[in-house]
Amino acid sequence: MTTRARNALAGFDWLKNAVNLGRNNPKAIFGGAALVLLGAVVVGVAAALLSGVVVAAVGPGTTSMLVGMLLVLVPLMVVLGMLTVGYLRLVDAVENGRPARALDAFGGFGDWSTSLRAIGLMILIAVLQNLLVFGLLMLFAGGVVEWYSQMMQASVAGADPSAAMAQLPAGIGMAYLLMILVGMVFFGVQSVALGQVALRGRGVFAAIGDGFAGAFKNLLPLLVMMLTYIVGIIVIAIVAALLVMLVGLLAKIAGAWLGVVIGIPLYLGFLLAMLVIGFGAMYHLWRDVCGGDDTAAVPADALTA
Repeated sequence: MTTRARNALAGFDWLKNAVNLGRNNPKAIFGGAALVLLGAVVVGVAAALLSGVVVAAVGPGTTSMLVGMLLVLVPLMVVLGMLTVGYLRLVDAVENGRPARALDAFGGFGDWSTSLRAIGLMILIAVLQNLLVFGLLMLFAGGVVEWYSQMMQASVAGADPSAAMAQLPAGIGMAYLLMILVGMVFFGVQSVALGQVALRGRGVFAAIGDGFAGAFKNLLPLLVMMLTYIVGIIVIAIVAALLVMLVGLLAKIAGAWLGVVIGIPLYLGFLLAMLVIGFGAMYHLWRDVCGGDDTAAVPADALTA
């Protein structure tokens, strides 16, 4: 599978196309994103409640905490993997002019083979990324584990952790910068690899290989995309702060109920927009780097399942 290198401005185009993702079929794009968000929240809450019951029944301890954590993470990872497959196929259908509807976001639940590969891929990428981040922390800020432990102990003991927080370990700045760059690279890896699994039927390790090849060939556009995203987040934060001030002012005049009525829809709309933009950036990155090659393509009926 051939991956392509793009020029630096491609990173800007990926975000621009992601922002415009709902232009052709907004009902399917935003409706599907709402179902993805709802599904993740419902499963997360249900798993957390189950985890709390199990931990309470077993009693405090390392084993019960580990079991409780697994009871949350495993169901959530399984559902997110299936929703990712379905939503990427929905986006692909919309962007290629095929019929699509919001319920197509659940298409991954009818394709266990692809969904299991996507889940395995997401777990493998998360493990690789966290191992690399941990290695960077140990290399550039070796005292970070002890520093973090001190903060946790102070918090558990009810002491003020601000003193421990003020004494940042040496090298934490460089480690943090490298962690951001690692996150940028792995976003590219995951975008390409998930696209290959969900939309081209690739195996996990073949998709991982495509992901790393595509990411390293496109480090410059990935950097441009990240910087553009940061600027966008700053602008959004400023606008959000102004909206919060406005809603707070209106709530003082009309009552707290108005703040709830206005604030909650705005917050949910923001989450929905971020979800659509995130998936849109992943899809357009994949399509620009790997799309157009029909080798081992997923059958059309599977894409609209």
